[in-house]
Amino acid sequence: MPPRYDFGRNWSEFASTVTPQSIEFAEQALTRLVDNPRGKTFFDIGSGSGLHSLAALRLGAARVVAIDYDPASVETTRRLLSAHADSDAWRVYRDDILNLEDPPDETFNIVYSWGVLHHTGAMWQAIDNALAFVKPDGLLAIALYRKTPFCGLWKYEKRLYASYKFLRPLVRKPFAAALLFAHLLKGRDPRKVVTNYATPRGMSFMHDLDDWLGGYPYESVEPEDLEAYLGERGFTLVRRFNTEKRLGLFGTGCGEWVFRRHAA
Repeated sequence: MPPRYDFGRNWSEFASTVTPQSIEFAEQALTRLVDNPRGKTFFDIGSGSGLHSLAALRLGAARVVAIDYDPASVETTRRLLSAHADSDAWRVYRDDILNLEDPPDETFNIVYSWGVLHHTGAMWQAIDNALAFVKPDGLLAIALYRKTPFCGLWKYEKRLYASYKFLRPLVRKPFAAALLFAHLLKGRDPRKVVTNYATPRGMSFMHDLDDWLGGYPYESVEPEDLEAYLGERGFTLVRRFNTEKRLGLFGTGCGEWVFRRHAA
């Protein structure tokens, strides 16, 4: 069986650093994608730390269902929601979007999967499976790695990082130093890059970096291929962010897309 990075361990460590500001940033990021989730149902595929399920609840989602492949992520999501959610209208459990043992018996206004489906080992199948849970006129909010010239190299690095834990400190610190030096060359203060890193999605610099280096299985996508694929399946592009082509020397980064399912 191919190696799989221990996402749950990383998200569990990250969850202990969550602050009210982190939650606020996550709410802003979610609103940027899906507007107002108030009164809507929300399916979080690959909940990780649970931060964005929490954001949906705090923004007034009527119900949140969250799944994750990793049991540690499931437990972390449960703890975070129990501690911070204003509503108890949620369910969190372990399942695999590629082979659902206990699929939800409903469709949702919003199906959300940020940086997850490219780690399943069968990205296009995972996308197809996610589409089945979007209501007519509902939204799919998805984030996937963009394809770059360095994707083959990153796939090899990630497999090694996921397979051999003793290598991780030898890779992580030099990569962090090189990345921050690149920011310095662009006129950015490395200290501010780290301290302000939570701004886009409520994440932390080192946990996100570890996730990037270790995220295996790994696939990536050309934006035009994804948009055509969803169009053929009855979805219209609503908005997209961060989808321009990049070199990918320090990572591909996730493009974000929001699609609406055609009304029945």
